[in-house]
Amino acid sequence: MLHWNTIPQTVIRPHAASPRVCRLKSGVLIAAAETREGIRVFSTDDDGLTWRDAGPGSFTPELSCANPEFFELLDGQVLLAHRAIGKREDGFYTSIRVNVGDGVTFRPHSVVTEYTEADGGFRGVWEPCLGMLNGVLTCFYANDSTSVTPQQNIEYLQWDGKAWGNRTVVCDGVKHDSRDGMPVWIPLSSGGYALVIESTHLRNGAGRHPFVIQLLYSRDGREWTEPRDIFIPSTEGSKAGAPWIAELGDGRLVLSLQTDEDRAVKGDRTSVMKTVISDGTPADRLDASHFSAAETVFDVPEDAGALWTAVYADGRELFASAGTPDGAVLKRVPVV
Repeated sequence: MLHWNTIPQTVIRPHAASPRVCRLKSGVLIAAAETREGIRVFSTDDDGLTWRDAGPGSFTPELSCANPEFFELLDGQVLLAHRAIGKREDGFYTSIRVNVGDGVTFRPHSVVTEYTEADGGFRGVWEPCLGMLNGVLTCFYANDSTSVTPQQNIEYLQWDGKAWGNRTVVCDGVKHDSRDGMPVWIPLSSGGYALVIESTHLRNGAGRHPFVIQLLYSRDGREWTEPRDIFIPSTEGSKAGAPWIAELGDGRLVLSLQTDEDRAVKGDRTSVMKTVISDGTPADRLDASHFSAAETVFDVPEDAGALWTAVYADGRELFASAGTPDGAVLKRVPVV
């Protein structure tokens, strides 16, 4: 148990959402969040007790920018990925973009992928997650562009130093009859990779869960297991989405998500952030039975939510972040 109810929260910024934190190799802690001005980057002089706005993390004010995510390269450069979307004369435009900087000041780096849907439908590419896959910078994302799939795929593209390519489908939504989305992946200390997603494959039939959380494992980064359910809401008709994953020093995995399983009014607006912890079972064998009971992280009113959650482990602490009525908020607990 992490006992989140005993931990005070820190506000990174009021009126902000989807906060993400990252501790750089230098020891500096940074954060990013969605605001009305786009993605903003935040810095701290007291290791996260107080935060100040350090500058922009997105550079397309004509587009709606969200889903920030950090990754630090070996040379100390810091990447900040996000999605940028908006209506244009020729349809609805979606893109995944990466900016680069020192962790405080950023500049445009590259466009990972982009689509325009001629019918203006709200489809496209979402939720980037960066990392090194077999030594190659890789960006996972969800793709439900109508030119690609009638459901939604989990895909990745890789950076060759000049452009993004080698498009690979990791999880096929049509195959699973699911709008597979919001991918987050990490390398594991024991080797291999773990990927968590939200899935709609239980939206029909008994239980009728609009979304549940699934996990995929890869030993080599190329072949991935079939997705396995690792969190199903405890009440009928409830959903669990927006997963994030982190590994503790002892190899256990912490999963965060937002769920309305305890709420009388259903939907994202009233969902709350919860975490579960694995029991040490290797990732290639994990299922829902290997995780602890869910703990609520942030206390919010019955008619409000703690949304678009994330967990991040730096070897010393586990950070939990979400968007709440207080804004972009953060809690942290020591870990082994």
